[in-house]
Amino acid sequence: MKKIIFFLSFLIILASCGSDDDICLNSESTPRLQIRFKNGAGQITRVENLIVDVDYGNGKPKNIITQTNVELVLVPLRIDDNPYTDIYFKTAKDGDSSKVRISYEKKAIYVSPACGFKVNYDDLKADLIKSDPVKNIESNETSLTDEGKINFYLHF
Repeated sequence: MKKIIFFLSFLIILASCGSDDDICLNSESTPRLQIRFKNGAGQITRVENLIVDVDYGNGKPKNIITQTNVELVLVPLRIDDNPYTDIYFKTAKDGDSSKVRISYEKKAIYVSPACGFKVNYDDLKADLIKSDPVKNIESNETSLTDEGKINFYLHF
């Protein structure tokens, strides 16, 4: 009888040790910027070859995408104190690159003890600092709270 009571007590203690906040199970994380592409006629298109580099503030842009037949890209923005992120787009490895500056206002939101904080971005603006191959930028959604909406269209 003592063994059964000890065993049941052990199981109750073991079951009460964990909590729902120990593991981050939901997908509440900092959303990425969603960009699609349009051709000269304004129709959604795929880019045959695309190289995307992002300047995260360490002085050298980091390559995040090198793909063929690209329909859309998801770009992580900076989460430090800088109010903008510079993104570089190329259609050939040795070709010219367009520089797009995405400026925003950041808002940190507490998710849970396990997940910590996530950052949402408001008042998104895109400036084409250097064109070719990107010709123009079209704004679609000026807030970034999830990855469900296209934020910008790049015209090639």
